Amino acid sequence: MRRNGTGRLLAPAVTVFAVLSLTACTRDQWQRFPSPDDAIAAVPWFAVMHRGIAIQPYDMPRPPVAGTVPVTGTEVADTVIPRYYDRINRLVNPIQRTSVSIDRGREVYRVYCVPCHGDAGHGDGPITPRFIRPPDLTAGQARAYTDGYLFALVASGRGLMPPYGDKVRGDDRWHVVNYLRGVIQAGGQ
Repeated sequence: MRRNGTGRLLAPAVTVFAVLSLTACTRDQWQRFPSPDDAIAAVPWFAVMHRGIAIQPYDMPRPPVAGTVPVTGTEVADTVIPRYYDRINRLVNPIQRTSVSIDRGREVYRVYCVPCHGDAGHGDGPITPRFIRPPDLTAGQARAYTDGYLFALVASGRGLMPPYGDKVRGDDRWHVVNYLRGVIQAGGQ
């Protein structure tokens, strides 16, 4: 058998090409730093659990037991759906509508509510041209909501409004309700 000079170079080139092909990454994998989840997902048994459809991370698969107190020590807000309306509407605002409460409510409202609802609550915030216009908080329907309903709405969101319960906590929700009732719906600014 006679050997050609190109045969000696071809075998190592094919080997290098094969190794590179087997270890190649997709564009998404190439542009991000590998995490421990990637290593865990590489093990077949863990990969099934990692991408399982039954329980997703951070999902609450079932509601907490009645009377349960979260580890944060705060209340569990009811979701704003018809079966909870009676309980939500019975919530009474424990915070007096004072200037201190209204000032705190103004601060929180400006951070979390103004981007969608706008300074005056008319649903004309700076991001609304890109999304569906949110409700006017000075309209008759918003005025008809109870304080408890508004409190629960801030906590758990509804429709396109995301939940703010993890950002606006406890008394700050009541302060926002006081600001909404005492300033925005009263026609002040």
